[in-house]
Amino acid sequence: MKRLAFFVFLLHSSLFALHTFAQKEARITIDLKGVQAEDSVTMSWGTFNKPTSPLILQVGANDKQTIRIPLNEPRLIIVSLKGYTGGYELLASPDEDITLSGRIRKDKSGRRPKVDFPKMTVTGASWQTPYQQAVAEYLFHLDSLNESISDDFRDIQKLIRKAKEEKNEQSIAEMYQTIVGHEYIERVTSNYTNMKDFYRTVVLRQKENFLAPMLMLRFGGNIDKSQQSLYDALSEAARQSYYGREVKDLVYPPSMIGNIAPTVTVQNQAGENKLLSFIHQTNRYLLLDFWASWCEPCLNEVPNLKRLYEKYHDKGLDIIGLSVDRNIDDWKETLEEMDEPWCNYIDIDKQAIMEYQVLYIPCIFIMDANGKIIAEKLRGKDLSDFIDKLFAE
Repeated sequence: MKRLAFFVFLLHSSLFALHTFAQKEARITIDLKGVQAEDSVTMSWGTFNKPTSPLILQVGANDKQTIRIPLNEPRLIIVSLKGYTGGYELLASPDEDITLSGRIRKDKSGRRPKVDFPKMTVTGASWQTPYQQAVAEYLFHLDSLNESISDDFRDIQKLIRKAKEEKNEQSIAEMYQTIVGHEYIERVTSNYTNMKDFYRTVVLRQKENFLAPMLMLRFGGNIDKSQQSLYDALSEAARQSYYGREVKDLVYPPSMIGNIAPTVTVQNQAGENKLLSFIHQTNRYLLLDFWASWCEPCLNEVPNLKRLYEKYHDKGLDIIGLSVDRNIDDWKETLEEMDEPWCNYIDIDKQAIMEYQVLYIPCIFIMDANGKIIAEKLRGKDLSDFIDKLFAE
C-alpha cells in the first residue's frame, strides 16, 4: 500500500512538474509613442531563414497592456506594426517581466510603409544587452572593413558597378586585370578572411550559452558542414539550446536523398487546396523551391532559377515554387514582382516543410521522373552545375 501511495505521489509530482514547465511564459508590456488608434503592434518569432511555428499576436498600439507569450527557452521576438516593414528585435526569456518603451518613426513615402525603432528602452530582458552588444560589435567591424574598401577603391568600384549594370562582362574582366584591380581583389579577399576570423571570435566568446549558436545563425550565412568544428567547440548547454539544436540540423543535416518525394496539400493563389504528388510526372526532372518573401537569399536565387528554366524547360525541367510565408498578401505581392514562369503555391498549413524536413530556406529539392529525390539544398553555382550535368548525360 505504501508503494502504491508513493507511486501516486510520484506520478502527481511528475505531472505537476510537466504542467509547470509547459506553463512558463514571458510577460511583455509594450508602451510606444508615435502611434495612432488604428495601429496594431504585431509580435512574431524572429527567424534566421528558417520556417517556424507561427507566433502572431496583435494588440492595439495605443493600449498599454501586458502580453503573455508561452516560452520555455530564450527566443528572439520581432515587434513590428501591422502593415509596415521593419521591426525591433527583443530577446525574451521565460519568467521575465519585460517592458519595451520608446518612440517609433513611421515612413510612408516609399513603395512599402516602413517603421523604425530608433530609441527603445528595454527593461527586464536579461539577455537583451549582451545580444545587442554582440550584434553591434560585429556590424561595426564589418562596416569598418567595407568603408576602408570604399575609401581606397571608390573609383574602380564605380566602374565595376556601371559595367555590371550594362552587363559588360569583358570590361569587368579587363578592370580586374589592372594593377588597381588586383589590389582591389586582394583587399576584398583579405577582408573576407578577417570577417571569418572575427565571426568565430564573436561566437566563441559566448560559447557557454545559447547566444553562441544564435550568433552563428545571425551572421554565419549559409551554415553547412563546413562549420561543424565551430559548433563542436560550443558547450553542451549551448548545443542543447533551442538555437543550438537548430544549428546542429544545419551542420549535421538529415538527408531526403533517395526517398520518394512526399505528397503534400498546398494552396494556390486562388485559395484552393491542391494535392502535390511528384510520382510519375511527365517531365524528366522537377525542381521544388522552398522560399519566402522575407528571405533575401531566396529572392537572390530567382535569377539563377529563371536562367535554368529558360535553358532546360523545353528539354524536360520543370520548377514549382512553394512559399512558407505566413502572410498570403506578402506572398502574392512578391510573386507579381518576380514574374516567374512556373507554378507557385503556399504551404499555408506548414505540412510540406515538416514532410520535407525543411530547416532553412532557400531549400531546393530535385526529383526525377519517378518522384525520387536525387539532390537537395543546392544553390547558385552548385545548383547550376548539377542541372547542367543532368542534361549533359
